Amino acid sequence: MSSLGIARNMYRYLLNAEASILGVKRAKELDSSLRFGRKLELSDPKTLADKICWIELNTDQTLAARCTDKWAVRGYVAGKGLANLLVPAYGPWGRAEDIDVDSLPQAFALKATHGCEMNYLVPDKRALDVDDMLDHAHKWLSEDYPRACVEPHYKLVPHRVYAEDFIGGMNEIIDYKFHCLNGEPRFVLTCSERDKGLKLNLYDLDWNPIDGLQGPMKNDKQIARPKLLSEMIDAAKCLSADFDFVRVDLYESDGRIMFGELTFSPACGVMEYYSDGFIARWGRELRVHGLE
Repeated sequence: MSSLGIARNMYRYLLNAEASILGVKRAKELDSSLRFGRKLELSDPKTLADKICWIELNTDQTLAARCTDKWAVRGYVAGKGLANLLVPAYGPWGRAEDIDVDSLPQAFALKATHGCEMNYLVPDKRALDVDDMLDHAHKWLSEDYPRACVEPHYKLVPHRVYAEDFIGGMNEIIDYKFHCLNGEPRFVLTCSERDKGLKLNLYDLDWNPIDGLQGPMKNDKQIARPKLLSEMIDAAKCLSADFDFVRVDLYESDGRIMFGELTFSPACGVMEYYSDGFIARWGRELRVHGLE
């Protein structure tokens, strides 16, 4: 294991220890300060980050966990009448050895249902190292999502893997992330150039660039307005209706919209790539049941 991997495992261990000894609230505040340089006020939440994290730690997360589960959410999306947005999928499997590689399409992506950064892209199955892919699947299935102690809804998601049709490489797909407050899409974060380290842009719903990003991921180039923006907004509104806050991730490709995922605590809920002023502004807009 690399020195970076060892350091990450040590931090994970310490974070879990903090959560068990000091409580999840205190561990969350410490993690935010140490790792992201952002102070959370969970006893008196005001900003968007404060309120997202407060929701995570103080409300029933049963539905959020179901919709975080990248397989189970497909049923939720279909139940909203949006099955046409779903990318064809295969599985799920609770054991890596149960994956029927021969039955999978020529190009696919293997994913875990219970965490982020658990994706294995296979643009051409003829070049696939099956053992390497299965090693990744074993690793995902055997461990909890590393930050589950401070994002506890992940603990409710069963450990499984599944496959989806391959929709594009890291440098080909733009991810449109609709941030929805009280069932209404309010602004869009785009993610692009993942093969170069990830670049971010921020837009209102009329596709005007807006201020609010900070840090090295801020993109100097603009992203073209998606052709199906209006339809994307409608889909995001439909999928966010049951939640005080959720981020609805969508793609546009070959004249159609595709569903990505629902996210309830983006970037641990801290969202360090947003400026203090930006999260303060949207914190005033978010109404949280149980707080007001």
